[in-house]
Amino acid sequence: MVAGPEGPAYVCPLMPELPEVETVRRALDLELSGRRITGVRGRSIAMRRPLDVEQLAAVLPGRRLAAPRRRGKYLLIDLDPPGTVLNHLGMSGRLTITDASAPVLPHTHVTLELEDGRELRFVDPRRFGMMVWLDPGEETADPSLAALGIEPLDPGLEDRLPHLLKARRAPLKSLLLDQHLVAGVGNIYAAEALWRAGIRPDRSGDRTSLDRLTALTRAVRSVLADAVEQGGTTIRDYATPDGDFGYFAVHLAVYGRQGQACRRCETTLRSDVIGGRTTAWCPGCQR
Repeated sequence: MVAGPEGPAYVCPLMPELPEVETVRRALDLELSGRRITGVRGRSIAMRRPLDVEQLAAVLPGRRLAAPRRRGKYLLIDLDPPGTVLNHLGMSGRLTITDASAPVLPHTHVTLELEDGRELRFVDPRRFGMMVWLDPGEETADPSLAALGIEPLDPGLEDRLPHLLKARRAPLKSLLLDQHLVAGVGNIYAAEALWRAGIRPDRSGDRTSLDRLTALTRAVRSVLADAVEQGGTTIRDYATPDGDFGYFAVHLAVYGRQGQACRRCETTLRSDVIGGRTTAWCPGCQR
């Protein structure tokens, strides 16, 4: 088991994507569902959205944590009586579950005290994450959630996504990263899905056949499902719910492997900047 000074941590890597957030969601469900919040500590600061600790301290104590949900890269921690804490881990954020006596890490912005003597702590050195309160009924109009696209693990993806991609002229890599089209896919899994489908990342959606776009859609679903099964990808300090590392890193075919041999055709992988993001791909088998 991997443990730090606070004990086992449920942590996300740099820019967590759907599989990493889903792993954290499952950990919170396993460890915290049904626990009552007894107090809130922290300070209000500027983040992705303003962190209002005074509001959290006013509404959370006395509520019980219900089963958490995920929408794209967002965590939604439902409570009883009803209400939701909306959390995004940003680029460097993590949630830790620890004994109350454990040392507090630097950049711990919010601590939820629990009735069983443990604490849920939100740590975010770069402050690109968020933790905000949503009253019942606010979720559907929330600016962070309202415009999100299709959930890639939901049924019906193959019926919808190929047509959305076909209608656009942008590179497919950029389209997969567009959270308004498909929610939760980031740089790692977009690159891996394009490799699995054998499609160049700079090929435009409108110049790709529906058959190939359907194959890409299936690759998106399969690579995300495989990564969830493996507990995500270890990029920095990500750990799975039992404190172990995410193992999908050993299965990466192209991400971070530019200059190495393609696992399928042994052509040397190259990298290009597409939509401002470095993208590794194979010129031999991605067409």
